[in-house]
Amino acid sequence: LAISDAIAAAQARRIDIGMAPADAAELRGQAEALRTLLRNLLDNAVKYTPEGGRVDVGIAASAEGVELSVEDSGPGLPAEERSRVLDRFYRSGEPQAPGSGLGLAIVKSIADLHGATLAIDRSAGLGGLRVSVRFSRTV
Repeated sequence: LAISDAIAAAQARRIDIGMAPADAAELRGQAEALRTLLRNLLDNAVKYTPEGGRVDVGIAASAEGVELSVEDSGPGLPAEERSRVLDRFYRSGEPQAPGSGLGLAIVKSIADLHGATLAIDRSAGLGGLRVSVRFSRTV
């Protein structure tokens, strides 16, 4: 459902949203909050990816837990700003970009609620940003 919410915005800008090869995984938690987490990650990726770009969603399961990742072919984010984008109302890039600056702060809150860790890195595959949320099996 969260992916279908982002498709209209992506299609309007000819952005390809794809699912990287994914492992079967089950997460326990608050379903609506987890849906919001994924929706915010996708909205952010689509917003900052240039027209004709690409956004990939990945799910990797291991003995330690499950990792959800969203990566894009956008401009990425300088390393020194990666922790700041988790602050409420902080917005990187063009000040006229739509949004309130709450998307990744909400993602961080939901991750914390579920005992998950959030990592923001450069996407090795697409060149833009890669945001991953790691959920522990022990939660």
